[in-house]
Amino acid sequence: MSAVPPPYAELHCLSNFSFLRGASHAKELVQTASELGYQALAITDECTMSGVVRAFEAANGLPPEKRLQLIIGTEIITEDGLKLVLLATTHRGYTQLCQLITRGRRAAPKGQYRLSRQDVLEELLDTPPDAPDVLLLWCPDDEQRDDRDSGHWLQQHFAGRCWIGVELLFESCHQRLLEELRALSQDCGMPLTACGDVHMHRRGRRALADTLTAIRIGKPLCAAGAALSVNGERHLRHREVLRRVYPADLLAASVHIARRCRFTLDQLNYTYPRELVPDGHTPTSYLRQLTMAGMARRWPDGASESVRQQVEHELALIAELQYEAFFLTVEDVVAFARRQQILCQGRGSAANSAVCYCLGIT
Repeated sequence: MSAVPPPYAELHCLSNFSFLRGASHAKELVQTASELGYQALAITDECTMSGVVRAFEAANGLPPEKRLQLIIGTEIITEDGLKLVLLATTHRGYTQLCQLITRGRRAAPKGQYRLSRQDVLEELLDTPPDAPDVLLLWCPDDEQRDDRDSGHWLQQHFAGRCWIGVELLFESCHQRLLEELRALSQDCGMPLTACGDVHMHRRGRRALADTLTAIRIGKPLCAAGAALSVNGERHLRHREVLRRVYPADLLAASVHIARRCRFTLDQLNYTYPRELVPDGHTPTSYLRQLTMAGMARRWPDGASESVRQQVEHELALIAELQYEAFFLTVEDVVAFARRQQILCQGRGSAANSAVCYCLGIT
């Protein structure tokens, strides 16, 4: 046996943004995964993307020799108990996950979500079969290890991009669990992969994790009973430990899945709404038109050369920073306020801007 631990990517990990479930900060999880030599770490908080920004900042702050691939994803549980981990492979996949999360949160009271299998289909099914935007891991619990119907449903709709997540946490007989999931895999035609259902970066957070569980279920810790984890295995484990726990093909599958997830948050750019820009205009051209019209009103006898130079300088700077849409929004708000005879005034460092003066903002 090689002395070098096998490569591994953790594909199922909750941060403290999974309220009253995750017991570690995203930064702690990223740093620990890096120290353990993981190939990748997926932050998959339950029906939220709240933890991924801090994880992204932590990953970018790692030294080059310790760099870690960060995978963006989420965990959801459908109304009928289907537990899925969804991983974005592309920018479009990230958008689909955000839309699915929004859909689930809007369908339930604050702090909760409600998603059906049909919701999952409608948000995720429209994707190229040879280059899927979202990958799925099905994590069946103890009562679902013989759920062939769910397995066939997933395989029918998400063939080639769905795996059964095998989470060996010493909570039952490993060999029997593995045999049951291999049988489920063969029957449904879905491959297996290793994952850890991570809730904390170190085993030492077990006491905090138990306390969070007791608060979540509304019982004293001494009365939480079976709701508590039976051990502290839901942490980022050493790769040598993982080699002893998981078959080699399941560990290799985790790395294979991670390599398909190429989306990173630095691919995102803010896209401002275009509803304020008339047809035939860009934000740049429309801002220039409004500014020139305002200049004519402010200086009916014609603006001086110095004023024109100042306006051109500011318009060039605004275009360079791509702030045109922001100026258009403020102009729209101020114009509405004045039509309604609502008192308003410009504030801040841009209040003496020549463009703002031309637009009537100040």
